[in-house]
Amino acid sequence: MENKPERKYYIDNLRWACILLLIPFHAAMAWNSWGEGNYVWIQGNRFLSSFILLVSPWYMPLMFVIAGISARMAMKRRTFKEFTVERIRKLFLPLAAGLLTIAPIMSYVGDCYNNGYTGNFFSHYYVYFTKITTLNGYDGGFTPAHLWFLLYLFIISMVGLGITALQKKFLPNANFSKIGMAVILLMALTLPVANLLLDIGGKSVGYFLVLYLLGYYLLAEDAVIDRIARYKAVLASLALGFSILCAYFYVWMPEPIEVLWKSALFLSCWFGILALLGMGKKYFNQNNRVTRYLSTRSFSVYLFHFVWVIAIQYNATQYISNTAALFLISVIGGFLLTLITCEIAFHTKKIWNIIILKNKHNKSPIPEGRGDIS
Repeated sequence: MENKPERKYYIDNLRWACILLLIPFHAAMAWNSWGEGNYVWIQGNRFLSSFILLVSPWYMPLMFVIAGISARMAMKRRTFKEFTVERIRKLFLPLAAGLLTIAPIMSYVGDCYNNGYTGNFFSHYYVYFTKITTLNGYDGGFTPAHLWFLLYLFIISMVGLGITALQKKFLPNANFSKIGMAVILLMALTLPVANLLLDIGGKSVGYFLVLYLLGYYLLAEDAVIDRIARYKAVLASLALGFSILCAYFYVWMPEPIEVLWKSALFLSCWFGILALLGMGKKYFNQNNRVTRYLSTRSFSVYLFHFVWVIAIQYNATQYISNTAALFLISVIGGFLLTLITCEIAFHTKKIWNIIILKNKHNKSPIPEGRGDIS
């Protein structure tokens, strides 16, 4: 194993920023104008739908790229076995727990709002585990909900581990740090091809696997990021331009033309990822009390935020009809209640760990984890 690398704080900070962005994103989904189902769907709104299309091309793809970069850093100080055990602990076990606790709540709210379910939450558990439909949960059936990310990332991490093992065996000296900017830009062409592989409910395993591998082998290289950072303003302008085109083609055109909006989406995705990594390295590579706090809470924010957003929307729609008010209430309320829940979860875990340590007669302090999804 290589020496322990210096921590890239901008990667941690981009991660929690993307996770916080999920709160307004998931709140806005209640007003998507293309008829996609949701746990709470109120009505179509083109402005909120445009916001969704401005950020959706790049924010989840960036999460997989960041996971690939983090995995590369982790493999410098862990064996294959240690990495596998860590993935099980950090991804698979929370996924299993979430499928038994968080996802049933969301499915219950969806069934009540969309189907008028009148039973209580505990009786709905039977519906949740027996009603297998499209796995989106909007109809009250079984769903991984937003925890699909943990499932995909666990699978992709294990596949990526196998690819890394083969690479170390057959191409032990592989190095991508000298790849030029033109080739980096052309990597965008891999995305539409990868998107055709193992598409499950509009989420392609192949697409996110390629992004993870690009993070692991290409964007984890400091020389590559430094090269990208020199063009960060141009890349940000291109990303914004293609995001606006994607929103226009999909939301505002009377008849969306698939080749146009998908082309804009893939270009917005790749240029957005590059721009954010370049700007992150330059402006967001900070380690202070606020960034450390948000880093340690980011995983919990990811787990709990969507539940609070839809719970607020489900109840608020009974009293408020103004779109702006509903959106702001669901975003602000969702953010505050999520942070409160995160604090309860964080300190409960801390107390539990102290009890375990005392039982083991171990006086060494427990290091606070960063709480990241990587």
